[in-house]
Amino acid sequence: MPIHSHRPAPVVDAVQTALGQGTMFGAACPAELELAERVVVCWPCADMCRFTSSGTEAVQAALRVARAATGRDKVLKFEGHFHGWGDNIYVSVKASAHSGLNARPHALRMTPGQPESVLSDVIVAPWNDLPALETVLSDHGREIAALILEPYPTNNGCMDSGAAYLQALRSLCDRHGIVLIFDEVVSGFRLGLSGAQGHYGVTPDLCTFGKAMAGGMPIAGFAGKQDLMRLLDGNQVSHLGTYNSNAISAAAALATIDTLAAEDGASFGRITGYGRRLTDGFNEIFRRHDLPLCADGLGPVLSIFAARTPPKRYRETLTHDAALLARLHQELLVEGIWIFGRGNLMIGTAHGPTEMDETLDKMDRVASKLANGKSRA
Repeated sequence: MPIHSHRPAPVVDAVQTALGQGTMFGAACPAELELAERVVVCWPCADMCRFTSSGTEAVQAALRVARAATGRDKVLKFEGHFHGWGDNIYVSVKASAHSGLNARPHALRMTPGQPESVLSDVIVAPWNDLPALETVLSDHGREIAALILEPYPTNNGCMDSGAAYLQALRSLCDRHGIVLIFDEVVSGFRLGLSGAQGHYGVTPDLCTFGKAMAGGMPIAGFAGKQDLMRLLDGNQVSHLGTYNSNAISAAAALATIDTLAAEDGASFGRITGYGRRLTDGFNEIFRRHDLPLCADGLGPVLSIFAARTPPKRYRETLTHDAALLARLHQELLVEGIWIFGRGNLMIGTAHGPTEMDETLDKMDRVASKLANGKSRA
């Protein structure tokens, strides 16, 4: 769900005004320049930024810059993290019993049509396992151009690692000359205007962002340190796209960010509080009904797991009760509440105390059905 709901008035008004001024100019427009100024102020890592039409494109551009800067080809990613559907990075997104040893996962393709050759340039490490990562870097550090990660992983369940772990990644990348990329396509403009890097106080070399930035309109981007971003000057490192920073989406993004920034960003405090209320309330409900379920997360994005305690690594989810989570998802749909099938929920500025009360009441009813075997199996 967009951060401001599905048709927020400031975004709708901005888009309607922009439509009256023109839809496609084939060159930079004032809204793009204004948006770039906002983004650079928001992101701690950002000296400069560029825009794309999707998070997948932003990731591809960031990886290309990292490879150009280092002269290396390989990319290190974490098992369970999602960075778009591009063949060269859509790897090991789902944990599998066939993924090799816990500490040394195999790189796995995720879809038919994906060539096996892409796996030669991707190294996979387990999330939240620093000794395993140090071993991988000891073996391959000189070959790796970039380490890319979701600093607050959400795509396969929220697994907060904490600031100390991210700072350790920062130090390891510095030691091995690796470009650190934070994929903030989900966490950006949800954990705060400065995303996960601001929340944790750890600054990457590059970041990607999208999703929440434009209230549902298609735009994303990447930003980073000047020495890296300058490689794009004059198209010496190529980054193309007719609809990058299109005028309509740029206007929507300006309206979204300005609305989020109002009252010193007070909306982030509200949605974080609502998310924590749901997390605590869900866990109390699951305990009371003696269900092997739990909720965890930082607030604006949280997850329900089919286990009694939250996992720290994605391999742990292989032992979870997937059928129970599917029944929970189905019963919530019957109650009029949609969550991701993987158990994620996102809180937006349109939500308030009434929605929180209603969600908790309906979760209690669903939990009672599950506990008494009355769900639609």
